[in-house]
Amino acid sequence: MNFDMDLFNQVAKSALEYYGWQDKDEAKLIVLSENATYMVKNKETGNNDGVLRIGRPGYHTLSELNSEMKWLKQINEYTPLIVADPMKGLNGEYIQNVKGPDGEVYNCVITEFLKGSSPDENDEEQMVKQFKYLGETTAYLHRQTEIWNGTSKIDRFEWSFDNVIGKTPKWGDWRAFPDMTPEAQTFLEDVVQIIEKRLKRYGKTGNNFGLIHADLRLANLLIEGEQIKVIDFDDCGFGWHLQDLASALSFIESKPIVPKLVNAWLSGYKKVLPFTDTDFEEIDTFIMMRRLQLTAWLGSHQQSGPVAELSVGWMEGTMDLAERFKRLFG
Repeated sequence: MNFDMDLFNQVAKSALEYYGWQDKDEAKLIVLSENATYMVKNKETGNNDGVLRIGRPGYHTLSELNSEMKWLKQINEYTPLIVADPMKGLNGEYIQNVKGPDGEVYNCVITEFLKGSSPDENDEEQMVKQFKYLGETTAYLHRQTEIWNGTSKIDRFEWSFDNVIGKTPKWGDWRAFPDMTPEAQTFLEDVVQIIEKRLKRYGKTGNNFGLIHADLRLANLLIEGEQIKVIDFDDCGFGWHLQDLASALSFIESKPIVPKLVNAWLSGYKKVLPFTDTDFEEIDTFIMMRRLQLTAWLGSHQQSGPVAELSVGWMEGTMDLAERFKRLFG
């Protein structure tokens, strides 16, 4: 996936005009991933006035983006959780269609800036404590989508097996990871078959499947005191609830602290919603599927800032997880 940074910078500058902010603010790039994300900073005070997200053409439809905005508003209005509220442009709409210098139309949205810092994965004591809050936060999200009568009208992608690591993977093919060997691919093919078999047996029910955040990794969480704030709903869609647990462990799946984090997450989750033995039995299945999904993401996002660092030792960690998974369920 290629990004023309000069083009995106021009689109970001143009987007501010749709909010009437072009004179007082400037957009500074934060990160490249599926989209380009910018901090909108006040030129005089240096304060952060919002966060601008520029969608890659073809990644989301306008209907899908408007559905995301509806969910954000529902969460802020009807749950105790804090998420970044979207801001309306001069035309009264949340999504602005900005024409780029290449003639393409880029969907842009600005959300409010939330204070806080991402969890420090090197502080184990705090991580365990924060994962308990995260479990509770995740359960509130799941409960809200279960009782909200607008959930069925939401137009969002489904994170099915095929769309994650199967025939139609949205983030690319895990086999294309640069360090993949023929031996590793053969072994992982067996693991993928086991995952698919277990997911079919687990099934999709109103209690285990629904509208989820789908990317609750550390970078998308902000901690302020004991409050966890959730950002970046760009990948929200329909999927298994356990995918939100697995995504919280993104890039740290092979670390020794993971069992403690899972137990902490479960203790928080069960304060709000039930968690069955059947759900518990599939935690490893979803962690392994997420690891393979991230393997695909790393392979297809070589231009994204953290990819080079994250890729170091990735295959070794992935194979360790896969061998353990196969011993358990193969």
